[in-house]
Amino acid sequence: MPYSDSRFDKTVEKFVKTHKFKDYFDVGAGAGKYGGMIRNIYPEANIIGIEADKSYINNFKLKNIYSNIRHESIEHFMDQNPDFQTELAIIGDCLEHLKKSDGIDLINYLIYRTKHILIVYPTKCIQYSWQGHSTEAHRSIWSIKDFSNLKAQIFKKDFMNLVILKGYIGDPEAITVND
Repeated sequence: MPYSDSRFDKTVEKFVKTHKFKDYFDVGAGAGKYGGMIRNIYPEANIIGIEADKSYINNFKLKNIYSNIRHESIEHFMDQNPDFQTELAIIGDCLEHLKKSDGIDLINYLIYRTKHILIVYPTKCIQYSWQGHSTEAHRSIWSIKDFSNLKAQIFKKDFMNLVILKGYIGDPEAITVND
């Protein structure tokens, strides 16, 4: 479904309010919940959304929420944007819709290109295509173990999980190699 579970909405909102960024990336925008949340807090923020299902862009009027809404798969986006950077990326109820290998690639891609990543995902939640939208089917299983080597903050409420990762941008131990 294009709607994200609400169990971590207050936690995500608090994180957004306490980390005053200018640039945001919403992976799997769906109905635009996270983009709308950020827009309400920071009306002038640069919010890029990416959504694989074009009908959601029109049905949920995502062009009114995001500074830029892109209709493409995240896999294609990663291949075409090696120099992309943002301060905060949110993967809200989306990671489980990707093949596991693509989800791992996405997390690694974003660690190099962000200050923080917020990931909200369910555990043991069966979901197939929804109202004819094949992109809504769950394709991979995620657990706390998947984030154990990433110095993650992990929270759990019922069957939902929130992972907070620090990216390399702004990390004093990270180095940047330029030509």
